[in-house]
Amino acid sequence: MIGVISVIRPLARASARRAREHCGKFGSVRSVHQLRDLPLPTGKELADKPRLQPCHWTKAESSAMGAARYSQAHQLSEWTSSPTTVLLVQKKEDARTTKAMGQILTYLRQHYPHLRLIVEPHTALDHPEFEDLIITSPGDEGLLPLHTCLVVTLGGDGTILHVSNLFSQGECPPVLSFSMGSLGFLLPFHIDSLASTIQNTINGPVSVLNRMRLACKPLSTKGTLLDRCTKAVGEAGWQVMNEVTLHRGRHAQLTVVDAYFDGQHLTEAVADGILLSTPTGSTAYSLSAGGPISHPETDAFLLTPIAPRSLSFRTVILPGRGSVQLEISPLARSAAELSIDGKEVCLLNPKESVNITKSPYPIPCIERVGEESGWVRDINSLLQFNVGFRNKSLLGHGTV
Repeated sequence: MIGVISVIRPLARASARRAREHCGKFGSVRSVHQLRDLPLPTGKELADKPRLQPCHWTKAESSAMGAARYSQAHQLSEWTSSPTTVLLVQKKEDARTTKAMGQILTYLRQHYPHLRLIVEPHTALDHPEFEDLIITSPGDEGLLPLHTCLVVTLGGDGTILHVSNLFSQGECPPVLSFSMGSLGFLLPFHIDSLASTIQNTINGPVSVLNRMRLACKPLSTKGTLLDRCTKAVGEAGWQVMNEVTLHRGRHAQLTVVDAYFDGQHLTEAVADGILLSTPTGSTAYSLSAGGPISHPETDAFLLTPIAPRSLSFRTVILPGRGSVQLEISPLARSAAELSIDGKEVCLLNPKESVNITKSPYPIPCIERVGEESGWVRDINSLLQFNVGFRNKSLLGHGTV
């Protein structure tokens, strides 16, 4: 365990400063630490960092979770050693979520006092009574993978997308997601099951679903990384969980995009835009644009036009092993907005492009175990998938 820093240093950002000032109102100064001030792990410490690895079914049957009926479709994993550091991510400016995060912090401090807890500035500000919190701030994206063993989220699906953005430069630790009763495709656990879920997660084994991400690189006309769009692009590119989108934005003219697969020209898209989605993102923007629903374990890309000029242009499903390049055509009369997971990154001009491949760093989501697939449950409960309807006028006549 890394030693506690003895000197409290001024926090670099205004939100973190407010957290420290807020602490003074409670009669004492908290031990506040910045993630960037912690010593970097050594090579041996990184090699020995607690990780989840696949385990055998016979071992799972004798565990604390053995009473659950596992489906063979689940990948069961166990920890190489007990987790030491947890990143807690909560939805901002929501009273119910803030209260629930207080419950999580209290439970972890009482039952797992050895854990180091990393939080964002707004969480530290909301919970000044907790000592020795480690604060991560914008710019720490390269440090988080080095220190974090487990991520616990509280909020909606957008919170998991935020986690993907925090780990946009590489590997993401396992993610345990709690909801407040709201519906979401990425929220397998309710906050009411807090104690048992955290206990089962830390003790293991757990069921893990590795959700594909995309590796996205914006390229100049010469094929080099586009300087104005670089925004912390790592060697593997931006890590994208839902989709990469090119859209005409505020421009009146339709955008024209040439799509290539493995270097071969696939099609010219004349439309409001075009997007490339992961299977996880198939129930997000892609679905609204008319794309199909895909199981999250499918190894594929979904290329979907947004309001295309040609009515014959429909979604193309491409194998995840390949490379997709979306290039702004020289015929385009304006630039196109490049967005990743709904956030605009920059404008691409004619002959500039974005290259997209399957990321080597998926999001390992800890899943509920049982007889029924969580994905099947979700598309039925959230989307009312293929639910029939009855003629209400006949209900009173016993004919339906």
